[in-house]
Amino acid sequence: MWAEMKPSYKPRKIQPAPQRLVSHGKFSFGTFSSQFQRVNLLEAPRAFAIPLPRPLLSFRLKEWQAFQLGNQRYFMLVVLYNAKVSALTQFIVYDKQEKKRYHFERMLPSWEVKVPGSLWEGQQRYGKGGCLIELISQLKQGRFYINVEVRSQKGLPDMVGHFEAFHDEGLVEPIVVSIPFNKNRGVYSHKCLMPMQGSLSIGDEKIEFLRQESFAIIDDHKGFYPYVMKYDWVTGAGFDKKGQLTGFNLTDNQSLAPEKYNENCLWLNGKLHLLPPVKFQRPKGVEGDWVIRDQYGMVDLVFRPVSMGKIDMNFLLLKVKYRGPFGYCNGFVKNSSGHRVEIKDYFGMGEDKYVRG
Repeated sequence: MWAEMKPSYKPRKIQPAPQRLVSHGKFSFGTFSSQFQRVNLLEAPRAFAIPLPRPLLSFRLKEWQAFQLGNQRYFMLVVLYNAKVSALTQFIVYDKQEKKRYHFERMLPSWEVKVPGSLWEGQQRYGKGGCLIELISQLKQGRFYINVEVRSQKGLPDMVGHFEAFHDEGLVEPIVVSIPFNKNRGVYSHKCLMPMQGSLSIGDEKIEFLRQESFAIIDDHKGFYPYVMKYDWVTGAGFDKKGQLTGFNLTDNQSLAPEKYNENCLWLNGKLHLLPPVKFQRPKGVEGDWVIRDQYGMVDLVFRPVSMGKIDMNFLLLKVKYRGPFGYCNGFVKNSSGHRVEIKDYFGMGEDKYVRG
């Protein structure tokens, strides 16, 4: 329970983005209106207690790019992740109608995944052993392209997907943040809910994703996390009664000052609305309902997992306990003007993440 209730929430300021995330060795922290020209975390040699040469800094930098994609029936996750001690690629499809999960995952050595330094013009690609995952960023043109092929994998039908997400200026507003974990070390993230179109083949079945009823959420992420990294996160999207694309991003991480620095937001018909810090409760454990609330009465959601993803690792210096369920969100979210947005069976995913290493 919260110690006290505050009468109203005053949103943090959205700042113009500087050219560089790091200037003269120092991070720029805050919430920004657009993407940095350079996401140059490795130019902060004093991000840790002692100055580190660039190779050691790079080893501490966790990077990933992920997309959540969906329509009324299907929800998908595409990930290329590099934690430096290891890397990961995933393509997961969940058929809500049939309650069926198609899960492709491959653990990789870190050099197999190279996350690009810029969304303006960048590409990352993993292709080997019957798998292709290609993520193309063309923020200058307002486009992202996601291409996936999974073939000849044990227990899975062949799957081929091609998707285009629309990040046109004026159509959608991203949330771009730099969040401190100490006075000169933190995490950058660019997230945005966008219309999407494309196609997916599962075996002999081909599914078309129409722009007016499909969505994509990008998560471009780079950070110097603490040696023990932990956070809670839920995102979801759907269409309201007016047909407006609506979604949210809610995280409780290790921010030094979550009132001032967080990535919580509501997207309503392309417009960004900032939200306060939230807390997660799981009274029946990670496979039961997740209750997400804030202290201002603006967020009151229940996330109900229906399909669980798990990663468990414990190798000397590295320990991972990860739970990444897909599921349904219900409740409400209010924007800063008090407008209440009902969330009814919006589909999304969550993470309960612990990494030591």
